[in-house]
Parts: sequence; structure tokens; C-alpha cells
Amino acid sequence: MSDETTHRILVVDDEEYIRDLLATSLRFQQFEVATAASGFEALRTVAAFGPSLILLDVTMPDLDGFEV
Repeated sequence: MSDETTHRILVVDDEEYIRDLLATSLRFQQFEVATAASGFEALRTVAAFGPSLILLDVTMPDLDGFEV
């Protein structure tokens, strides 16, 4: 990856082990990663973090992936 470009990825999943697995794997590949455990948290994080890509679980208890 280029030193000039920071690729930010937001991982959104209500299951902690999936969030952690994806985040760890992406960080190992030199991506900057933020995580969120709910749809509402994802919406707040998007504004603050400015991700290039969002990996979003479709089935979550509060706001699902389609609603987000």
C-alpha cells in the first residue's frame, strides 16, 4: 500500500468475535480499522472516522444493515 493513501475500513457487526477477527485481519494488511457493534454506533462512527469502505452485517438487533 502507498504511504500517501490511508485506507479506512469500518467493520460493523453485533457479534464481537466477528468484529475482532475482521479488524485484526485488516490491520495485519495495514488498513486503518474502526469497529461498531450496532447500527446506531455505525452511523456515529461514519461521521467521525470517514471510512473508504464499510463491512456491514445485515442482521443486527437495533438497526439492520439495510436500515443503516
